[in-house]
Amino acid sequence: MARDATARQYDVDADGVKLDISKGEITFRAKKGRLIDLDKLHESIWATRLSGNTGMALNWIDVTAVGEVVVNKDRTILKVTGSRDSFVLQPDPKAKPGAKTVFAQLREEVARGQTLASVTGRLEGWGGHFPEFLKALPNKPGVLFVKDFEFVKK
Repeated sequence: MARDATARQYDVDADGVKLDISKGEITFRAKKGRLIDLDKLHESIWATRLSGNTGMALNWIDVTAVGEVVVNKDRTILKVTGSRDSFVLQPDPKAKPGAKTVFAQLREEVARGQTLASVTGRLEGWGGHFPEFLKALPNKPGVLFVKDFEFVKK
């Protein structure tokens, strides 16, 4: 059901939706020239009306977004290209203690003048058992725990 709910999204490439039952994982991508609307994705999963008796849950959602990385004092923001959306970027809380984080590397590159980047990370607040997780949209702007990045040529 969740796979079908994802594939029905107008901004999701239905041919790119993959379900791996052994991992309990759905992967998908946006249609060319489109952005995934996370609010509509949340609404679509809610519309499946899965109850708490199913044992179903959303464990996490990983996002890759392209945009301008801006550092304002203690906040690092990714302003998503082609939209009004943004993400607050933070270090991955599961990173090895004492090791230089990918987030720290990203901030160093931004300090050197790089700004346009593709950033991949895990969204905070996008997880939990149904129907509890589905009762309310996660906070905005979303917090993206940086797992990887790549600077894009302008």
